[in-house]
Amino acid sequence: MFSRLQDANGKFKEFLCNDIKGLLNLYEASHVRTHGEGILEEALSFSTTYLESAAPHLKSPLSEQVKHALEQFPHKSIPSVETRYFISIYEDEEFKNNVLLRFAKLDFNLLHMLHKQELSEVSRWWKDLDFVTTLPLGI
Repeated sequence: MFSRLQDANGKFKEFLCNDIKGLLNLYEASHVRTHGEGILEEALSFSTTYLESAAPHLKSPLSEQVKHALEQFPHKSIPSVETRYFISIYEDEEFKNNVLLRFAKLDFNLLHMLHKQELSEVSRWWKDLDFVTTLPLGI
């Protein structure tokens, strides 16, 4: 699939540098490579070089997305933290879908509320069992 983005010499085509969002997608895709996938190794090198050089010249919110991707390895972070980050980025998009944005916020908030409830139940369970006094370490 990625070979279509390469020229006859096996180098990534220069026109890709004009599409920063596409280059960002290529960069993120290259991070899910496995050992021995040379084309994705090249994609990582190619996209990193061009994203680093383009980042200072981009407008917001694309510049924040590029900087974030270069600082934080995609697919290796806490999903809820990334979700919160991308919701804030998507809010600044010029052509955003407000219904999709509203659903994303509702979903995030519901999940956050569920995690708080579960933590509350586990805390109450821990206190009710009173392990500190019923199971002394006996050292």
